Amino acid sequence: MENCDLRIGVATGEALVGSIGSEIMMSYTLMGDVVNLASRLEGANKLYGTRNPVSERTVTATGAAVAYREIDRVVVAGQTRSEVIFEILWREDELTSQQQMSRDRYLEGLIAYRAQRWDDAIRAFDASLAAMPDDGPSKALIERIERLRVNPPSLNWDGSWHIEK
Repeated sequence: MENCDLRIGVATGEALVGSIGSEIMMSYTLMGDVVNLASRLEGANKLYGTRNPVSERTVTATGAAVAYREIDRVVVAGQTRSEVIFEILWREDELTSQQQMSRDRYLEGLIAYRAQRWDDAIRAFDASLAAMPDDGPSKALIERIERLRVNPPSLNWDGSWHIEK
């Protein structure tokens, strides 16, 4: 049996799906903002070291059976409004204590990060890493904070990160 290592991005919403074109050239495709968001989330896996980021609407639609962790608030290329994105952790009733600890400390870090309390944020992300040493989002935000210390965001910054690629 072979392992399958893949990255996905999931967004929930309305899209145009079907055969689109003229009689001369037609192709089956997807179109819409939600399709762009899903594609950008798939690409964000490299940035955050994740495998399965999902949109807030997806989290709302799935209910409480699945455990998620908020990762960030982003503005993806082609959009102007921010989206809160999450990572699928596992089934809620099967989370390990390390996963729960990492999720809780990461959320503390996100709150401090958005308030530009860099030292508090790094302490919380470090605690998340202590619980889950390979945690990509914690590593990504610690690295981002180091850049933000050198080049601080504006005073009216809402904590959103712009993903252009």
